[in-house]
Amino acid sequence: MLRTERRPASSSRRPRLPSRARLEEGRLGWLLILPVVAVIAVLVIYPLALGFGLSLRSVHYASGTPETFVGLKNYVDVLGDAESRSALVHTMGYVVVAVVLEIVFGTLMALVLDQAFRGRGVLFAILILPWAMPGIVSGLLWTRILNPDNGLLNSLLFQLHLIDHYQVWFSSPLASIVLIAIVHVWGVLPLIALIILSGLQSVPDELHAAAAVDGAGPIAQFRFVTLPLIRPAVAVALTIGTVAALGIFDEIYVLNGTALGTRSIQTQIYLTTFDQLDFGRGTALAFLLAFVTILFSIAYLRGFRRQTV
Repeated sequence: MLRTERRPASSSRRPRLPSRARLEEGRLGWLLILPVVAVIAVLVIYPLALGFGLSLRSVHYASGTPETFVGLKNYVDVLGDAESRSALVHTMGYVVVAVVLEIVFGTLMALVLDQAFRGRGVLFAILILPWAMPGIVSGLLWTRILNPDNGLLNSLLFQLHLIDHYQVWFSSPLASIVLIAIVHVWGVLPLIALIILSGLQSVPDELHAAAAVDGAGPIAQFRFVTLPLIRPAVAVALTIGTVAALGIFDEIYVLNGTALGTRSIQTQIYLTTFDQLDFGRGTALAFLLAFVTILFSIAYLRGFRRQTV
């Protein structure tokens, strides 16, 4: 009967340090991260705690009343406010239109940029330009394009005989939300495309070659090989696109001001805090938006994690 010898433990396992050495190593680690923790505490945790405390108080400078502790009353008031609910509906409209367009066209752009062709570097540079522009600059640029009197879009469509008179593009709330969402997509789309492109470039070419040998065409390769492997990148793109759409403000303010028909949650926060000088309710609305943003992010990450496990 053969006796099997027990193999020694792998030499790659980290040797166990003496207790004093481990203690010194832990102290060194804390010393190294202490400056970062201090910066986060001063710039993130302290303002959040201060803002949350403000949201629990009645701080309405326009009324001249003294500050009082009201608990969750500000949250209940903003949830029951008709303007806040309308702004929430508009924000969800921006999110749906923006995220769908960003994922679809971002994936198409990434697939194009994943190919090797002449002028690819120039196309990369042009692609980054809209993303590098501030939201205010993008809004001003598109104001010139969508101007109802002498805008470039009206002039082009009129010259092509696609319209017989100049259009007022922001005449209805639905059309305004779609157009503002498109302007927002124009600025965020490059980032989404680059994120998905990074996922595409991590897919081994051997898998596509093996799928082609098995008879899979380009569409089948993308559906059954590429798409499952880039799901983590798509999850990141979805999260970033949703967070950016939930916080949309600049494009709305420049293109259509504070009109009630296109007002977003961020616009409502701005008006409540700085126009009505109700800092308590404005801060409460901001924390509710942050909570919704966190829920979206967790839902995306958990959903895609289940599909990839």
